[in-house]
Amino acid sequence: MKQKYNRVIGIDVASDKIDVNDSAGKIAKQLPNTISAISKKLFKRIQDTENTLVVCEATGGYEYLIVEAAHDAGVPICVANPRQVRDFAKGHGYLEKTDVIDAFMIRRFGEDVEIHLTPPRTAQEKEFLSTVRRRTQVKDLLSQEQNRLSQTRDKFAAQQIKETISHLKKQLKSLDKRIEKMLKDLSKVDPKVEILFSVSGVGPVTAATLLAELPELGQLNRGQIAKLVGVAPLANQTGKSDKKRKVRGGRSQVRSVLYMATLVATKHNPVIKRFYDRLIAKGKIKKLALVASMRKLLTILNNMIHCGESWKNPQVNAKKEQKATTAPSLN
Repeated sequence: MKQKYNRVIGIDVASDKIDVNDSAGKIAKQLPNTISAISKKLFKRIQDTENTLVVCEATGGYEYLIVEAAHDAGVPICVANPRQVRDFAKGHGYLEKTDVIDAFMIRRFGEDVEIHLTPPRTAQEKEFLSTVRRRTQVKDLLSQEQNRLSQTRDKFAAQQIKETISHLKKQLKSLDKRIEKMLKDLSKVDPKVEILFSVSGVGPVTAATLLAELPELGQLNRGQIAKLVGVAPLANQTGKSDKKRKVRGGRSQVRSVLYMATLVATKHNPVIKRFYDRLIAKGKIKKLALVASMRKLLTILNNMIHCGESWKNPQVNAKKEQKATTAPSLN
């Protein structure tokens, strides 16, 4: 059941400014994206008794100051999926896109759609998240440079690129060591680490990304977690037209590591291997079978975290996953 708030504030975030749409009309429509402005001109003007919800979109990092300030002020906040908000806006006839319209539709999204609050993170979790995201950045840079190297014919440019690649590989190695140490330290206070590592196919990178980028793991039902990551087949039917279901949207960082983990699991994890092989035997193309296996692995991990149980008995875990409690799906 959707929780009702007396006041909802939608925020469109840019690198240097934020546009605010306040259902109560009490806050200025545009503020600098600085910790001082956000704290003094936004959250200090929100009273505890007002039962206020703040909603913004995930913008690749520009939303961090707002999230931190909201948690410091004890104000509930939801970091929404930009694609879901955009689809919501289109569904309400808003095809144009401006900062002012975006802030308004983000607020309407928070009012009308069942959302999930973004939980606060400890100092250790913030440091962990920052390290995991830095690894993703370095990995992306490395991939870009390797692509450039394969296309360049100039010797000087090629040498420059090779030096950059060498430096990035050293950074990646250093980050991997740091993440492994942080996982070891985190395992002393968070049982989720050992639960994830108990699953064949889940290594340090997958475990770290799930813990950092998917804090909702274990808190949602199977349909919700699959939609959140972007591995749920969404209906595409209207009138007499009934097109194939497609997966889209979701958290790309999580989906990327889940893909690699599933590739390993289809060979070495007995439950996932059997599931994947059965789909192939039924004539499913490999891509569809792999996506279905990604969803299967994710929902099993989700239920294991929810129950606080490691992968001791794959058959039992698989059956428990099938009986996971249902709840309204995300829109």
